[in-house]
Amino acid sequence: MRAVRRAALAILLCAAPVVVASAHASTGPMDRVALREVLRQHARASARGSIRLPLPEAPRASAAAANAGELGAIARAAGSTRVLVGVRDHGDLPGVARELRLLGAAPEAFTTIGVLAATVPSGAALVDALRADPRVAYIERDRELQAAADPFDALDPATGIKFTWAYDDVRAGDALLAAGGGSRRTVAVIDTGLDVTHPEFLGRVARTLDTASGTSDVSDSVGHGTFVSGLISAIDGNNIGGKGVAGNTQLIAVNAERTCTDGSRGCFSVGDVVRGIEFAIQSGADVLNMSLAGEGFTRSQARALEAAFFNDVLPVAASGNNAQRPQSPNPLEFPAAAIGGQRGGRGIGLSVAATMPNGVVAPFSNHNDFVSLAAPGASDRSCEFGVFSTLPANQPTEWDVPSSCSRVLVDASGARFAYGEGTSFAAPIASGIAALIWEVEARLASEQVAEVLTATARQRAGGGWNEFTGTGIVDGLAASARARVYDVTAPRARGTARRRGNRVSVRVGRSVDRTASGHELAGNVTYSLLVSRDGGQTFDLVRNPRPRPFTASVALRGRRRNAIVSTACDGNGNCGIKRLGRFRAR
Repeated sequence: MRAVRRAALAILLCAAPVVVASAHASTGPMDRVALREVLRQHARASARGSIRLPLPEAPRASAAAANAGELGAIARAAGSTRVLVGVRDHGDLPGVARELRLLGAAPEAFTTIGVLAATVPSGAALVDALRADPRVAYIERDRELQAAADPFDALDPATGIKFTWAYDDVRAGDALLAAGGGSRRTVAVIDTGLDVTHPEFLGRVARTLDTASGTSDVSDSVGHGTFVSGLISAIDGNNIGGKGVAGNTQLIAVNAERTCTDGSRGCFSVGDVVRGIEFAIQSGADVLNMSLAGEGFTRSQARALEAAFFNDVLPVAASGNNAQRPQSPNPLEFPAAAIGGQRGGRGIGLSVAATMPNGVVAPFSNHNDFVSLAAPGASDRSCEFGVFSTLPANQPTEWDVPSSCSRVLVDASGARFAYGEGTSFAAPIASGIAALIWEVEARLASEQVAEVLTATARQRAGGGWNEFTGTGIVDGLAASARARVYDVTAPRARGTARRRGNRVSVRVGRSVDRTASGHELAGNVTYSLLVSRDGGQTFDLVRNPRPRPFTASVALRGRRRNAIVSTACDGNGNCGIKRLGRFRAR
């Protein structure tokens, strides 16, 4: 049985729990891990993985014949030289890497494309060693590229800090380097729409939906959705505007906005939000950004978030902006409070607070037991400033009304940008970094991505969790490093089943946790037993997760075959599954 892995679902303090899959199933965290993995395997849901470039290449005489001029330049280079070595077949990577190490290099393998990157002490020695090696398709210099400086990727003279300070504050550049410049994961933004004609989003919008009309027209008359999307994926180096933290990452834009009951703009109905979540899931979204909040939480919201959980989609939401509200300040707001883990524990997503450039939480940012972490979202001076992002080009927005305090800027191309404040703008920064972390380690489950981010967040003062900034400010560099060693390997589940009349005697065997070389070991294996009496559509827990193997007797019921499954899950929520048989009651 193929082992798969997932992490735990939070125990929520709200009246409507996120998990409602089975009437008889427990709603404890590790219960849901085992249940989800069994359901996913029964549905034959395939795990995503990177596709390697098809190799081998057509044979040539040697690397020298392929690029003699380049080899000459490498051989003539003085001192150490950075090179890229392409192998003919993926199986050649280890052998060629050994040759590079013998030359004094520390090669890095790009296994997707069959390339080794290295700095060699001598270009001449490299050429002599590898020019006739039949495993080598080519050798080339690792050339330096000049980035085009965007006009707002510079100091704002009005503040003395960069317009794009939020990008630097979460070390997005380091995360982008680790992820190769972007992510193959897709971020869905459920918001007020998107100006898809804005030059900062050229080629970065995968799908769109207007929930009201059912069409693909997501014109943004509020500006909020365009601003949020720019923080995630605005193009860097195009000589326009600023840059998004997730680099070359695709967006799914959902306009779920409606006119508010008081006639103002920027409100959302639960139905439209749920419709947007369903569209995002069906469209293959991996991260779900919800820069929206409200004090009510409904069963429909719970079902939508549960669907995201079972489809391995990571929801990220703004914690709320009402900490200083005159009446009833600092309310518990959803969906953030439904997805953030309690007091820094595991949740199904991330509740994001807003911080200022000095690292202090913004005064307006809601604080409670479900704040997961924080990201830039406010100014430490006037409301004129904050974080910097995109606005619709030819559409009046909320930034343009006389009461708006935010500063609006226009570049030479006529594209519009602005400052903004709010946890709404902290959430997309966390979403963008989450997409990059998933690129660094594609085998992470959605909740494991959240755990990597919370475990590596940078706390301004002291350590641990607090209700204002959660575990701290998102740190792309630290999260990338942690993702590379995170245990994503499941224990092997063991067990046997023997029928005796209309009962099945089950013995769940002990499993030893395991991990990949150089990775952490999660440990803390727990065992559970599940049964389906409807052909695998639903499962009930016969034995909740427990720290020791056990025996159990399962009664056979109903007209259909009863499928019995045992699980072994480690502390990271990586679950191995063993199908013990299918039995029909007599």
